[in-house]
Amino acid sequence: MSVQPRIVLEPSAQGIVDATSTPPFLYELKPAAARKVLEDLQAAPIEKLPVQEEWITVPAEVGDARVRIVKPVESSGMLPVIV
Repeated sequence: MSVQPRIVLEPSAQGIVDATSTPPFLYELKPAAARKVLEDLQAAPIEKLPVQEEWITVPAEVGDARVRIVKPVESSGMLPVIV
């Protein structure tokens, strides 16, 4: 008999799992009702960490593009990028 490893989710993801773990399940609902359940779950305010934010303009052949740079306060060095 194999033992399944315990899956640990971040608290907000675990909250969604817990909130949708009893019937009616999302797949049992009509799309509009399932969408409403998910919208309600995500409507609560969340705590956000402080960030440094800066808007820059990047020149391009097809026209300048405004880009927002967001990074953790007091960060230094290379950081991952999301485009």
